[in-house]
Amino acid sequence: MRLLGSKVKQYRKQKNLSQQELADGICTQATVSLMEKKNKVPSIKIILQICRRLNISLSDVLSGLGSGMDEQFEAISVAIRREDYLVAASLLGKLEMTNVQNSFDRERYHYYRGFVELGAHRRPDEAIFHFNLLLHKTFKMPWDLYAIVGNVGMASAYLSRHELDKARYYLNEAVSYLDDFEWHDESTFKRLVWARYQIAKMYLELQLPQLVIESVEAALSAVKHQASLYLIDVLYEVKGQAEQALMSKAAAKRSLMIAKTLALVTHNVALQERLAPAVGSTLLE
Repeated sequence: MRLLGSKVKQYRKQKNLSQQELADGICTQATVSLMEKKNKVPSIKIILQICRRLNISLSDVLSGLGSGMDEQFEAISVAIRREDYLVAASLLGKLEMTNVQNSFDRERYHYYRGFVELGAHRRPDEAIFHFNLLLHKTFKMPWDLYAIVGNVGMASAYLSRHELDKARYYLNEAVSYLDDFEWHDESTFKRLVWARYQIAKMYLELQLPQLVIESVEAALSAVKHQASLYLIDVLYEVKGQAEQALMSKAAAKRSLMIAKTLALVTHNVALQERLAPAVGSTLLE
């Protein structure tokens, strides 16, 4: 792992901060100077706090966080976001564990293993074990991606065990982190929208429709800001379901019609099939 001091300086200047202002309450001005000029790596806690103040991620100023396994982990991530858990399990099983050596790779492994245990094997206890390892190793800064998705995973595992109070606790934790998170790349953007969507579905199962709508609206705002279609069709679907629960028939009709139209645009056959039985109902007439 190597600190990119020039990047720290670049982001600091973009924020119009002096070295002392960046260091205030975190470390000394001399520490920031050593970071920028000598690529000196302080404690991971200091780096995390510096990144938090600059609204950047660790990967923006550190090289060598990952390994040669980045492509393998990304393929697993895509499978999980598509809810192809059997594919994710197969890909995870092909990983050479001797290559999972640095802390960042271990965090990623436990995150993906948790969702595979939950989605492919239906073993919530095993999932909780891996998510716990992830959360205990992660500094829970509001922008920390793995703190967010780890809490989403914990909520899903406890919901499958019908421990609703714990599910609500972890959902609220995930939302509190998400509200302050700023993404910097396409992959992170998709993970965050996916997290909002998963949270919305769980709130729907918990019969908290207003919280469903809040989560969906936050996700839709991000999607529209990026001029993206990512998950937009199913977001409108779950929004319509929440509006149905709130007895807002006109709003539900509009949301589900949008979902139906977008399903054609995105070629989402599964969603088209889910909405087909409702076409002749009074709701969608």
